[in-house]
Amino acid sequence: MKKILNTLALLLIAFAAFGQKTTTSWPYLYSDFANGTVYMKDGKKHDQEFNIHLAKGRLHFNDNGVIKEVKTNDIHLVELNGELFTSLQGFVVKVIGDPQTGYVAVHTYADYQKLNESDGPYGTKLDATTSYSVTPYDLTGVAGSYDALMRNRNEGVTLPLKNDYYIVAGGRVFNASKKGIESNLDDAGKAAFKTFQKQNKIKWQDPQSLLLLVDFLNQL
Repeated sequence: MKKILNTLALLLIAFAAFGQKTTTSWPYLYSDFANGTVYMKDGKKHDQEFNIHLAKGRLHFNDNGVIKEVKTNDIHLVELNGELFTSLQGFVVKVIGDPQTGYVAVHTYADYQKLNESDGPYGTKLDATTSYSVTPYDLTGVAGSYDALMRNRNEGVTLPLKNDYYIVAGGRVFNASKKGIESNLDDAGKAAFKTFQKQNKIKWQDPQSLLLLVDFLNQL
């Protein structure tokens, strides 16, 4: 019986960790820091326990119990939890597609505007600046305690999340919208895009649908 109870306890702990929500006290993409690899633009790579901070759009890592931050502009690629990330316009974004030939970038972030709506379903006002500060990757200053994060992770309010989509193709970055595409095309490109739209019903919030645009834009 004791063995069964211990097994059930472990399962409950594992389930709780898996089902962890992103909150004001745990503003991270994943339920815990996980082993991953970051490839820097200078050719170096680092293996650490990483997570994505959704309030800041930054890559954090656990350095022996101290949470620190990777300099976003120095990031080339990140491999984490079977997914790819890169830096784009100052944020860490998810890569869907081939980072070499073109991809859809998904910027997931905490929607503090929605959280602060007094007449909305969340109804709790919060200042986004209350999240703790961090130090750059190459500094040794204390950025935050992993143990403190873990202790307080269930104390916060659930964070509503929002996705912004971008298309990276042909050496350019496009906002994933009709206007975002057209504003970056010449007259011939706009005409081709008009024909493309008639043949393909793009779902602007669906990364798999947006991948069709990657192929189209690479051909212009």
